[in-house]
Amino acid sequence: MKRGIVRALPLLAILLIAACSGGSVNPSLMSQNGSAIEQGGAAPPDALTGPESREAPFVGPDPVRRLCPTSQDSATMECLAMVRTDVDPAPRPGADLEDAARNCIFSNAYCPVDLQSAYALPSRTKGDGRLVAIVDAWGYHHAASDLAYYRKTMGLKACTIATKCLRIVNQNGKPSPLPPESPPSDDWKGEQSLDLDMVSAICPNCKIVLVQTDDNYTSSLYTGVKTAGRLGAKYIGVSWGGPESGGDNPIFHQHGVVIVASAGDNGGGGTLSGARGGPAQPCSYTYVVCAGGTRLVPAHNARRWSESVWNDLTYDRCGLGSSPCGATGSGCSRKIGKPPWQTDTQCHMRSEADVSATASLRNPVAVYNSEESGGPCPSNCWFAFGGTSASAQIISGVYALAGNAGTQAGAENIWKHHVGHTNDVTVGNNIDPGVGVTCASPIHYICFARVGFDGPTGWGSPKGIGAF
Repeated sequence: MKRGIVRALPLLAILLIAACSGGSVNPSLMSQNGSAIEQGGAAPPDALTGPESREAPFVGPDPVRRLCPTSQDSATMECLAMVRTDVDPAPRPGADLEDAARNCIFSNAYCPVDLQSAYALPSRTKGDGRLVAIVDAWGYHHAASDLAYYRKTMGLKACTIATKCLRIVNQNGKPSPLPPESPPSDDWKGEQSLDLDMVSAICPNCKIVLVQTDDNYTSSLYTGVKTAGRLGAKYIGVSWGGPESGGDNPIFHQHGVVIVASAGDNGGGGTLSGARGGPAQPCSYTYVVCAGGTRLVPAHNARRWSESVWNDLTYDRCGLGSSPCGATGSGCSRKIGKPPWQTDTQCHMRSEADVSATASLRNPVAVYNSEESGGPCPSNCWFAFGGTSASAQIISGVYALAGNAGTQAGAENIWKHHVGHTNDVTVGNNIDPGVGVTCASPIHYICFARVGFDGPTGWGSPKGIGAF
């Protein structure tokens, strides 16, 4: 990856210790919604500001890279991870690696302890032995070693192939041959590092099986999802998607298995670099839990955190250049009928998303990947990631903590038990004001946050595991 700036020396020192210890915007054409759209990327009113906000402001042109090109048809899937190219996770003053399980070592990127705190999760005590599957395209040669370094640095228990906590298999479930790595223009190894780290952050006691498919063709990835269930995974994270193309697929209705998919990174409507927002598959399948994205920020409230709709599209295409930024997807399906448990009244088809978690590139998560950097590791191998890939794997991990796969029917539990168990997100929208487009749906709440259910964030983010 091309790095925008040089990492500060203190981070190098911190990580060496760990190693030793083991463009302008087009005028909006939406004057009727102008003031609302301007608030699309706004932080909640109780958010902290300044250094306490943990924000990583965009610096210069093209500060964000999408790891995968946009899926233009249903034959291929787009991975939904994004990474900052202008800033790296910066060390907190006085960061102590021995205390990493209780205090994040980074000042501008989130660690497991932040996510566990923000979502009130029993990560230290739940999830023991439960198997979470991650299904991604192509290979990633350093998946096991990079995951080991992330977990060690973050104060999480080890999860290795030797202890049978981690398995890496091909799309047929075999340990070999594993597929070759993806081409540089379609960077699924970065996607895999994000996915592995987010599942680990939320459910460090879980076992993980990484299913690497031959390529990003829909047929290969869907085969991988089927294989994940056959291998015994009760929780499957699907951090990729593409345009809706047809009705339900039985591969995504596996009895006693929870499948969580990303809502997408193209916002709720209009054209963005050839991509269209709106409903996506597999997120819109009836029995898939569709995960949207939020911007998570420290706040002045009892929770100490607050969230708004993830929408970085309001920030001049994510910088001064042509970098394609993102916002959480949402939609009212054109292909899938209304699940019996969905109770919103205006969308008569399947509404998405169901639930949400952090995805913003302005308040990113820290990820370790030794294959993304041109410099030496570990000092140059920490990255700031976002996108609904992150939120999907976070939600998959939350389901694993709850351990109720045998009683689940898609997102039914969330729709029936969200009261008191989710953080309602009521600020923001996922519209891109720069391209002057309306929501892909005529239904206002599909793109705009409100009290209760809305498209960008569903019923909100996890507040413990009671809704899962």
